Amino acid sequence: MKTKDILLNLRKNNKLSQDDFAEQIHVTRQAVSRWENGDTMPSIDTLKMIAEHFHVSVDYLLGQQICQSCGMPLEKDSDRGTEQDGRFSEEYCTYCYQKGAFTQTITMEEQVQENLKALDEWNKENGTSFTSQESEEMLMEFLPTLKRWDKTY
Repeated sequence: MKTKDILLNLRKNNKLSQDDFAEQIHVTRQAVSRWENGDTMPSIDTLKMIAEHFHVSVDYLLGQQICQSCGMPLEKDSDRGTEQDGRFSEEYCTYCYQKGAFTQTITMEEQVQENLKALDEWNKENGTSFTSQESEEMLMEFLPTLKRWDKTY
């Protein structure tokens, strides 16, 4: 999905007019209109402000979706979990979410350990040299930003 469509959906899903949206993020209504028409893009600083205000990631605003449980990129439909009605999930991967429910009842700390296993393999394949401790620290900072682990939802 393109940024212009994501911004339009975000505004409409929050039942905001262009004026209301603009006021909340301190820009003009015309700026919002240009973004939604695809004429211009918000600056990086404005994308950060929008992401923070609406509790989404900048990656999401840029159309780069990741699983909101484990952080896996959602690049194709087969990466996505399913909702109860069979539709592909917009937020979760096939490993974390099936038929409208999480596949595992785990804590964030357990999710970190699951991700560490995958990161170890990835590090070997890509020749990176993050230590397990560095990877764990990065995951402990990253996972709380995802919807499943973010306590503000």
